[in-house]
Parts: sequence; C-alpha cells; structure tokens
Amino acid sequence: MRYVNDDEESYWSRMFRKRLTRRQALRMAALGGAGALSAAYLACRGEGPTATVAPGESPAAGVSSVLADYRSRFHYSKLKDLPGQKEGPKYGGTFRFSHYQGFTGAWDITGPEADALASFAPNHFNGLVTFRQDDFSNVHNLYEVVSDLAQRWETPDQLTVTFRLPQGARFHNVPPVSGREVTSEDVKFSLEVYKQSVAQGPILADVDRIETPDRYTVTVRFARPAAYFLQSLTYPVFLVFAREAYERKEEVFVRQPIGTGPFVLERWDPPNIYSMRKNPQYFRKDPRTGMQLPYVDAIEAPILNLNVTLEEAAFRDGRIHTIWTHTRRAFDQMLATFPDNVGQVTTPPPGFQPYITVKLDKPPLNDQRVRAALQHLIDIDAIVEGILEGMAGPGLAHDFSFFGKEWPWTLEELQAMGANMGYDPQKARQLLSAAGVGRLRIKFMYGIGEPIHAEVYRTVANFWRQGGIEVVQDEVPITEIARFNAAFFGKQWGDVDVMGFSFAGPGMDEDQYCYGPLNSRSPRNFYWVNDPTLDELTERQRRQFDINERRRTVEEIIKRELSQSYRIWLVNIYKMAVRRGFVFNVVDTIHAWHNIGWGSKGNEMVWFSRAP
Repeated sequence: MRYVNDDEESYWSRMFRKRLTRRQALRMAALGGAGALSAAYLACRGEGPTATVAPGESPAAGVSSVLADYRSRFHYSKLKDLPGQKEGPKYGGTFRFSHYQGFTGAWDITGPEADALASFAPNHFNGLVTFRQDDFSNVHNLYEVVSDLAQRWETPDQLTVTFRLPQGARFHNVPPVSGREVTSEDVKFSLEVYKQSVAQGPILADVDRIETPDRYTVTVRFARPAAYFLQSLTYPVFLVFAREAYERKEEVFVRQPIGTGPFVLERWDPPNIYSMRKNPQYFRKDPRTGMQLPYVDAIEAPILNLNVTLEEAAFRDGRIHTIWTHTRRAFDQMLATFPDNVGQVTTPPPGFQPYITVKLDKPPLNDQRVRAALQHLIDIDAIVEGILEGMAGPGLAHDFSFFGKEWPWTLEELQAMGANMGYDPQKARQLLSAAGVGRLRIKFMYGIGEPIHAEVYRTVANFWRQGGIEVVQDEVPITEIARFNAAFFGKQWGDVDVMGFSFAGPGMDEDQYCYGPLNSRSPRNFYWVNDPTLDELTERQRRQFDINERRRTVEEIIKRELSQSYRIWLVNIYKMAVRRGFVFNVVDTIHAWHNIGWGSKGNEMVWFSRAP
C-alpha cells in the first residue's frame, strides 16, 4: 500500500516543467496556480510542434491536427500492403514480447478474475466463436463473428442456436485430460458452469436449456430472445474446458490451463517469465491462407510489468519483437530504432480506459450534483494535451463502433448527449453548494501498474484539490493486484469512496457495456448502479434484433448514464504500438490489443518473414 503525499511530484509533472519557457511559466501563474499540468497544456497548445494532416483528411470538430495526422499515417489499412505479405506466412521461430503480472496466479476462467485472464487464457483455450485478428482485418469496426471451435452454426429462429463441432479437435496432452477429443458434452458442461459465474453469467442469463443431440452438436435454447448472444460469445474468456480438469479444481484447473488452444503452457513464473510451446495437435487453420496454425514454435514473454525503461531497452536490443508505447514521443523513438519497424495507431477500446467508479450508496456521493461537480472539476482537454500529447479523446465505456463510428465521440458530442463534462470549477462549486456540501473528503484508490493511467489518476486528484476537495490517494502497485481485485470485484471497498479502474469490458457486444455494468440484477454490476430506468432500458435492448431499433435504445441508456454521472469519465487513449518489420499479424483491434491484451488469441496468427 502506498499513500501519496499532496506535495509529491510525478515523473510526468517534472518532465513537463522542464519544457516550460519563462513566458509559459508566467502564463501558468496567471491561471492562479493551476499546476504543472496546465502549464504543459499551454506549452503543447502554444509552442509545441504542429502536425500536418494527411492529404485528403480534415480534422473533425474536436479532433486535433496531431491526432488526425497519426490516425491517418499509421492506420491499420496499410498493414495488408507491407513488404513480405505477398510471399505469405512461414513457419518457425520464437515470438517474444513483454507481459505483465495481471492476475493472482490462479487460472480460473470461471472466477471473478476472468476479465484479467482474457490477456492469457486464449493462448491455451478456444471458444465456440471468435473474431478475425490479422493484418487483413477491419480492426476498427464491430467484429464479424467467425468460427473457432464451432465449425458452423445455425439460428433457425430467435430462440435457438445450433453449433457444429469438428471431429478430431483435442485437448492438450496433459493429465488428467491427456489429449482426448473435445465433444458437445464439454461445451455443455462449460456453459452450465459459466451460467453461475460472475464474468460470463450475464451472457447466458436468457438460456433455457442446452442440448447435445450427438457427439458434435450443441443446441442452445433461449427462454427469451437474446439479440446480444452470438456477438457476446467472442468474449475472450468464453472458453471451452474439460470436466475432469474442472472437477479437480484446486489441484488441476486453477494451476494448469488445459484447453484445446494453440499453445501449451510451459512456465508461469512471475515476475520472471511466461512461456509456452506450440500445440502439435492444434486443429485450426488460417481461414485466409488455409495453412495449419500456429505459425511460430514457441512464445517467450518476460514479465516486465509495463516498466517503460526495461521494455524500451529490450526492444532496442532485439530481445522483444513488439512494444506498446505509452506516449507519442516514445512511439516516434521506438519507430526509429530499426529502419524496417512498423507502427500502428488504433482507435481507443471502449473496454480499457482510465475512469472512476463511485460508491453510489454512500452520502454525499449518492447525490447526482456532487458527482457532476467532481466531473466538472476535471479538465479533460488539459489531460489529453498535457499528458497524452493529443493521442486521446474523452472517455466513455460504450462501443462507438456499434453506431457505425470508426473513432470515439468528441467532448462536444458527449455534452450534446447530456454529459456533465467540460472544465467548469464555478459550476462545480454551485453544485456542491446546492447539495449542501461544504468540506468534502475523498479517499481515492487506483492501480499504478499502467503508468499513463496512474498519471491520469494523479492529475485528477490534483484537479479535485484545486477545487477545494481533500483527497487521500491509495496507490496499488501491480504486485498487490489481489488487494485491488478483492476491493473492486468483491465490492470490499472499506473506507474507499472512489476507485480508478481501467477495465470496462471486454465488451464484444454493446450489451456488455449496457446490461453488464448498469442493470441492478447483473452480477457484473460492480458499480453500485441501481436505477429502475436503466434496468428497463438495458433489458429492452437485449431483445431487439433490429439494429436501428437497438441503437435508439442504447442511445437512451448512454444519455441516462451520462446525465446521472454514475461513473466519472476521463480520457480514452489511442493504442500506439511498434513491431519489427519481419513480424506479421501482430495487430491491435478496437476491442482486443495483441499479445498482452484481450487479443492474445491472435498469437496463433503471428509469423516471421525471416529468422529473428
């Protein structure tokens, strides 16, 4: 546990101060002590470099020229034309990338840590369906559902889905499962267990029964129409496992991921390494090339825990083949380390962004005016420009691609939908006064494993202090992930008032951003939301198969949530990644980042054009 002193400075604040000219410092002073972040904001807007927007693209309202430039130059659509693509995939090699200690060590994909395991488990298991993740995919749009363990499926009506399994797909050759064939009974057993789980349960809430008419056929019958179901099955921990492993849960299931997936676990040894070897019995083929998967022989992932210095050194030395860069400056630097490097700037995922959960049943935070005041004290534009170098937009955990948008909503668009966003300290004071709140004290807990997210939370705390709020910060390092998960997923908040959290999904269907967190009966409602209006709306959208009708309902949900400030939204950060030029299919998507994120499933598609 680490409590932060009010006077303590961060690396980023010190860095921005060093950039200030005397004139900018005077402008900062004119703000009345707005702090180093505001100074950085002025520096970026007043004297920073101006990017040139790519030909043919004009920045949309609320989008900076810098962001528009990077979105255009490093767009995913350029990946399919990279040198080496025409020659096609080759086999062999060991893929290396930095990983992190993202869960407590128990491989229980049915438990409350399932979301965290989404960055690991798809290496070892398969679901019934999945999504494309290669250099030829349309990675910014709502996913097309494609085959994984299920070869095909039929939906004869709104109450039935039938899946056909392949013959010969086998579990890993690890006791007690020992390489036996996967059958429809395994699928049924897995789904029945998931019905009682926190993470997957809401997706199966409308299932009436599961039938297995033969060894390779599974029929799911619903009590009510479930428009969300098939898309939601691409959720990266909706995976099929063996009964005999689960029935020996403590000695087998939580210790060893025994699935049908592309890689067999070799070592999970934090804080040292996570490694795996190719599954020689793997059943899947690349749907584009028809070649057997996976392409690489092994994966070795040193657990560097998002330590920027260590990761950048490893990439420069060639010890890892891809790197997630947390700033535009780092992106440019890593891109320049080797002449053949490839960069990708990906639209921000709704499911991974820094935001704040509020204990809504506790005065005075159960008053909407107090929550709105906290939101108005945060200068989102300053955070975007000062900390994130323009590579972010305002936050909101709803899927903008569900509405046909490639890029997130702008601040102006969110305000038009009723968001209490926009820096306005005077309005915040008025709201607090109207709520009868004088001196407000807040205990603010957040993780610091992701360095940029941690800096955003620290900046929010400073904005609140500037607004006259007493803030006690409880920073949780990644090595104490169990403490944080117990507080958040177990709702064991103690004296904590607000929590900074980064995961808001993964949501492969908009339902996981609506019913999951906002319905009072949902086991995934970790957010203390209990609103009859949202209960009705989130149920309604689950039954609507007409996409336009469903979009209208979801828009009502968004407007209601924003107007009530049930969660405090901050920023949604664009993913910037660099990979070596001889590495292919290391691609980020809107909902799933490759190798260390919910896109770990894509590791089976990675190939090298030459020996690394």
